[in-house]
Amino acid sequence: MPEVKKPAVKPEIKMPSPEEVKKKLAEVDSFLQKLIFKRFIGTFIDMVMITVPAIIITLPAFFLLPQKPVNLAALFNFLVFLAAGIVMLIKDMPFQFGPLEGQTPGKKAMNIRVTDLAGRPITMMMSIRRNIIPALPLLVSAISAAIYIIPIPVLSELASLFIVMPLFLVSMIANLFEIYKIHTGEQNRRWGDTFAGTMVKHD
Repeated sequence: MPEVKKPAVKPEIKMPSPEEVKKKLAEVDSFLQKLIFKRFIGTFIDMVMITVPAIIITLPAFFLLPQKPVNLAALFNFLVFLAAGIVMLIKDMPFQFGPLEGQTPGKKAMNIRVTDLAGRPITMMMSIRRNIIPALPLLVSAISAAIYIIPIPVLSELASLFIVMPLFLVSMIANLFEIYKIHTGEQNRRWGDTFAGTMVKHD
């Protein structure tokens, strides 16, 4: 008689218990919360390292540089804040400087880094797209100084009221929105991450 083949026995798939699922979700949530906390601390360190020197450098200009016929103090402040804004834009680009390998000092301290969605180092353009909103306050400060380079009091005050103040308001709202998106966005990616195609991960 021909041998009758027995049907293959499928391996039993063990479904995780509700307690195991709950524990795993708690671990994922804890990991995400730690990552968010590290991002805030890392960003704070970077912001301080960029903005505080800019402010310290520009303060003496009001007292040391002439303001007529051309406001050299305003020109100096414009250049300083513009440079700080550019640094903010490109700070996540791939580079190697001492112990920093494509990381800002804040991200190095928190042991995190910015990558593309495949885990590779990001490009300069991706860094610029990612940091447009964080750089806005510095760039608006540069615009605020620029309108006083040529001292025409009436025009300067009007430009400050109707151009600079709305831009500052927009930059503040945009940065608050970014903070909100870190908490609510998929994989905790803020708008800048979505726009640039980037994400933050543990190093």
